[in-house]
Amino acid sequence: MSVLAVSSAASLGCSPSSSQTSATDSAASETATDATEGSSTTGAETTTDASSSDSGQTTQPPLPECGDGVVGGGEQCDDGNGSNNDACTVTCVAASCGDGLVWFGMEECDDGNLDDDDGCLADCTPNVCGDGFVNLGVEQCDDGNAVDDDACTNACKIHKPGCGDGILDEGESCDDGNLDDTDDCTSECQPNVCGDGHPHAELEECDDGNADDGDACLSDCTLNVCGDGFVNAGVEECDDGDLDDDDACPSTCMNAACGDGFLFPDAEKCDDGEANEDGLYNGCATDCTPNAACGDGVIQGDEGETCDDGNNVSDDGCSATCESEGPPECFIYALLDEPERNVLFNDGQGGVTECDATGDTWYRLTGAAGTQLPMSPPEVYACGTDAPGWLNGAHPKVDDGAVDRQVCFHWKSEPCLFEAAIKVRNCGDFYVYKLPDPPSVCLRYCGE
Repeated sequence: MSVLAVSSAASLGCSPSSSQTSATDSAASETATDATEGSSTTGAETTTDASSSDSGQTTQPPLPECGDGVVGGGEQCDDGNGSNNDACTVTCVAASCGDGLVWFGMEECDDGNLDDDDGCLADCTPNVCGDGFVNLGVEQCDDGNAVDDDACTNACKIHKPGCGDGILDEGESCDDGNLDDTDDCTSECQPNVCGDGHPHAELEECDDGNADDGDACLSDCTLNVCGDGFVNAGVEECDDGDLDDDDACPSTCMNAACGDGFLFPDAEKCDDGEANEDGLYNGCATDCTPNAACGDGVIQGDEGETCDDGNNVSDDGCSATCESEGPPECFIYALLDEPERNVLFNDGQGGVTECDATGDTWYRLTGAAGTQLPMSPPEVYACGTDAPGWLNGAHPKVDDGAVDRQVCFHWKSEPCLFEAAIKVRNCGDFYVYKLPDPPSVCLRYCGE
């Protein structure tokens, strides 16, 4: 032991023992003797006794002091620093678990005791769930294992088996930690499936606990609605799987009936619903048959009709409101528009030969065929036939109405070898002709 370590202990009030004192005195004596022997006179120099002074007193070495880096005077250690977190404390006592000081690198905690039921264990490690030691006030239990379905859970809480605790116990197919019947696991700890009586909030529209398709909730856990093909007893009278309003089961899923406002063609002529009224012009009677109306083909003069052509279409001589628009033939006619019907078309004998079958109907010439019957004889073989037909007379004025005229058919050297009686009307912008079948085969009406 060095002299310096001992004096450090003395400075902290630590009195050296008698054995330590004797050792010190002996060491001092040896030092003095060595000094005396080593100070022999050389030349004019003389030695001085280091152990004496003018006063005759002897100097003593310093006492040991804690913190001087020298172990002595009852110290267990002395590392010469002021840290309480290493192997030697500031009181020169060796660090140990339970001294209340955390020894860095060696201890994780140190609460000054060796209890295993608080936050720091007797080995100076933290008391954590699963270490087998119950941290009082923090843990209910600690069985030191990772089994979650025994008496002590992995959260160090006492386990009382039951649905909703988040632990899968015997007899449970699932346990999501709650008793909510609208998620994947019900309050009986069974999977939430269609037909169990628990509507799943995200996957099911309903769940009435049965597979009956005749009530409000179908067997696939969707709502029973009109048009799905399943009759909801007590709510629907019918359900044909569509929302058509013109069949026996309209979109109300009530059987079609007169007065429901839906026209069922197989049984009704009309249906205005609550507006059905007998004798109402243009209306529907209470038996779902039409009352007198525009378009029924009967002129109702007392209702202001001036015509009734049996339809509700305008621009055919009688408007949709049964008002006269002019002669019907100026609106209803067939078209003659073939290019070879024109008088300018003539491919000679053996060429195109068409024969008219006009059937005494009103016609209008248009397009490449021309706009009217020619009023002079065309050449033989003109108009795509052998004997072309032409109007033997003048076209009428608008005010003349429908007039009788003659059509002649030119053949050989006879401009009017054949003839037909027709009617002509001037409709203002065009002419219409009522043309009977020609009097012989392979005759044709021409245009220009």
